[in-house]
Amino acid sequence: MKALLLLFLVLIVVQEALMDNGIEEVVVKTEDLLGQIEKTLGLDKLLGSINSDVGWNMSFHDYQSFLTGYGPDNFKFLAVIDKATGKAVSCMYGTKLSREGGSPPVFSIGMYYTHPDYRTGGLGLGRRLFDEWANFANGGNRFLTSVPEMAEKYAERSGFDKSAPWQLMYMGAKAKDCDISQLFSDSTLTIVDFDGVAMEKLDEYDRCISGGIVRIHFLKKWLVQPEAYNKFAISPEGNIIGYCNARISHRNHVILGPFYAENAKIASTLLRRTLEEVPNFSQRTKLIAYGSSDNNNGLELFKKMVGGEVDTELYPRMFTNEVVHSQGDKVYSFADSDTSLN
Repeated sequence: MKALLLLFLVLIVVQEALMDNGIEEVVVKTEDLLGQIEKTLGLDKLLGSINSDVGWNMSFHDYQSFLTGYGPDNFKFLAVIDKATGKAVSCMYGTKLSREGGSPPVFSIGMYYTHPDYRTGGLGLGRRLFDEWANFANGGNRFLTSVPEMAEKYAERSGFDKSAPWQLMYMGAKAKDCDISQLFSDSTLTIVDFDGVAMEKLDEYDRCISGGIVRIHFLKKWLVQPEAYNKFAISPEGNIIGYCNARISHRNHVILGPFYAENAKIASTLLRRTLEEVPNFSQRTKLIAYGSSDNNNGLELFKKMVGGEVDTELYPRMFTNEVVHSQGDKVYSFADSDTSLN
């Protein structure tokens, strides 16, 4: 937790007063507070509240991957600090995602959260962060993955009125209930580690799946972060036909993503080979994937491992200007649920 906290604190500077009642808004920049460490802003407590309240999952190393992978001009962390306590009470990620072929970028919103104690009284803290990112987008196409009960409000209040044809599908199972040996493994497939992958091939495959999003620099950071484990399937022609990444969250969950594959057999092989690399997998808390409602094969893989039903929930994917279409039938788990379209 301390390592994660330091990454947040390094990049925070106070921008402006938010209200007369003593709340301040802070915005991420790549400068300044390297020496001001420890728990001054109480971000560890905010993250703890996020975990207990809504059950989101982050790795110790995600933030650094976002910042260095997308760059400080494209990735922002916004937070609200209560001046009376000096503690963080609301936060949000904002990521500018470039697209190929001169297509306009997408401005994604993630980890959008306000502590329950600050949601009443007309403070509007989360809304202010939301508007701050809208100003940064300057009329550009914004994207978010919504909890179902908030989808209508986002559409009416903030213009997220264009729904993608498929939804994010959360899948979760206790790690101790997952029998990896039940997964089919195709011995004829060529499976390699990250250092055996040509980066131009990874870039090509990722753009194809993601609808032309350009994020190879992010993937280079994401796939080699500490406690990341991954395998890649290569065709006889040398092309990538699927890959699976798993990382350990700070709640000791194993989180899958990106996890893409051309078919179910490739996906099963990649999942088994990847999970076999995770140290003490059965002693972890949960195995979690953020899949696609357009791909039932991912859910079937989970069911095969646990020998029955697994926890699932659907989340709408929403845009303001236009839907960026991606291949949901090949998505077994999002790269991450905070910055990515899939």
